[in-house]
Amino acid sequence: MLFHFQTGNVTFFPEDQEYFEKRLIDLERLLGWEAGDEDTVDMRIKLEKMAQKSGDKFIASGNLTCPNHGKFHAEVSHEDIKGCADLLKDKHKIQVVKFHDKHK
Repeated sequence: MLFHFQTGNVTFFPEDQEYFEKRLIDLERLLGWEAGDEDTVDMRIKLEKMAQKSGDKFIASGNLTCPNHGKFHAEVSHEDIKGCADLLKDKHKIQVVKFHDKHK
């Protein structure tokens, strides 16, 4: 799986990138044979930071593209970057499992 990050106004450390990759790599396994090979599955993640009265909030959107079928998209918001990674995985997992079950 190839990862592409667009971070805009977010300070994004290497350990944040590793956390995202570690959490989201499982989606490739869930896709099964539909995923293609590891170099053709593409995950694009965009992170933004929104200032609010109650504190900063991070907004993340993820687009997962596989060569053997369509695209999956999810948007989440959380108080920290790692929480965004967890929520993105959960939302994408629901979509991937639904797709996989539909095309068995």
